Amino acid sequence: MSLACALSAIFLLCGCGPALNWRDVPIGRTTLVTLFPCKPDDAERTVLMAGAQQAMTMHSCHADGATFALGHAHLTDPEQVERVLLQWREATLAGLGPVPAAVALQPPQGSPSLPGMLALRADRDPSRAPAQTLQGLWFARGPDVFAALVFAPGLRPEATEPFFSGLRMR
Repeated sequence: MSLACALSAIFLLCGCGPALNWRDVPIGRTTLVTLFPCKPDDAERTVLMAGAQQAMTMHSCHADGATFALGHAHLTDPEQVERVLLQWREATLAGLGPVPAAVALQPPQGSPSLPGMLALRADRDPSRAPAQTLQGLWFARGPDVFAALVFAPGLRPEATEPFFSGLRMR
């Protein structure tokens, strides 16, 4: 009987893991390293950015009811950085559907101070289901452009703060 109780306790403990298991993830060949709360999957595709086809890589995972994503593209024309960041932000917001209002945010404490940084939080129109809130940060370093994004029905600081403040350049 005690062996059965011990085995049950071990199985229960094995099933109990932290909902947010933070780990450092280097972003491709860039100098950016960030914290993800789960092991991200990587996907690459070619997208139109500022009138040119660009390879974009997206690292993303789902944990504790939220999707965490970090996108990266290396621009062939570094003069287009600001234009690409604005278009990327607008395309991300359009993906939410109607957004009554987006609120500009101060970049998170500890995030890299980089030119062209845009930070915002937006809620999908409440008449559309499911509920969705986005917090995003778009920035560049040289010809590399990035988007750090968290999507969830409701965002919690214990999920968003480590993700955004975990962005750092090596």
